[in-house]
Amino acid sequence: MNNCLLTTAASLATPARLVEPGPWIGHIPFAFWLLEQARPQRSLVELGTHSGNSYFAFCQGVLENGLTTRCYAIDTWEGDHQSKSYGEEVYQSVTSYNNQHYGNFSSLLRMRFDEALPLIPDRSIDLLHIDGLHTYEAARHDFESFRQKLSDSAIVLFHDTAVREKDFGVWRLWEELSAQLPHLNFTHSSGLGVLFVGKSQAPSLEPLLEMLQSRQGRDLVMQYFERLGQVVELKWQNAKLAQRLQRRERHIEEVRRSFSWRLTGPLRIAGRQLGRLLPSWTSGKVVASPLFRD
Repeated sequence: MNNCLLTTAASLATPARLVEPGPWIGHIPFAFWLLEQARPQRSLVELGTHSGNSYFAFCQGVLENGLTTRCYAIDTWEGDHQSKSYGEEVYQSVTSYNNQHYGNFSSLLRMRFDEALPLIPDRSIDLLHIDGLHTYEAARHDFESFRQKLSDSAIVLFHDTAVREKDFGVWRLWEELSAQLPHLNFTHSSGLGVLFVGKSQAPSLEPLLEMLQSRQGRDLVMQYFERLGQVVELKWQNAKLAQRLQRRERHIEEVRRSFSWRLTGPLRIAGRQLGRLLPSWTSGKVVASPLFRD
């Protein structure tokens, strides 16, 4: 495998939607590429969606590759002590965008992960993304709970494998699981572990799996997608900066106009009074103006 095989139209695609928070944005080129190569045919499930950067990247990949994959986003959309609580507007925004663009194959399940288990058939998940509460115990529970739902070609993604602060513990779980199965672990954008759980991976992924057996090949894959992720992040940051500048310029213009309006107020009053005087002067009847009456 080489750069030519990594550089596909999918890996260079532009995300259709990027919003805060941004830690997952750097992994979107790989997500696009993975959807193109793995071509999951049954279902894609995400545990923990928040504002939808990762989930809608997956949905975009499904749509643009003409896949028949059924997608499920499972979340309470309430937040937790790590992501912090957030308002109802986040769920409303995600729902609106999903209905508008992906409603015919994507479902938002607003519930706890365990509550969704009966809704997902066994051995049906080709791609599982775990991005809920990031403690060791919670991440392990999520993986073990959904393991029976994984297909023979399943791939499991774990976000935040590079975060070792506070009570984040995905890295611990990742060290345990990656010692047993073929894997790839990106260290940028908070980390993304890619675990090839199924024994029957898509033939198109065989060159990647062979490449991961050498340190040089693994480093090449990691560096390539990290660079692509940085480009997407920079474009997003530039777009946000441009929006802030536009808002600042509009605010300055509003202040300027407001200040000018107040500053010229006495002149406008004088102008109106002069306008009432002019008919009196031109008619020769100065006393007709209220300003000159006793």
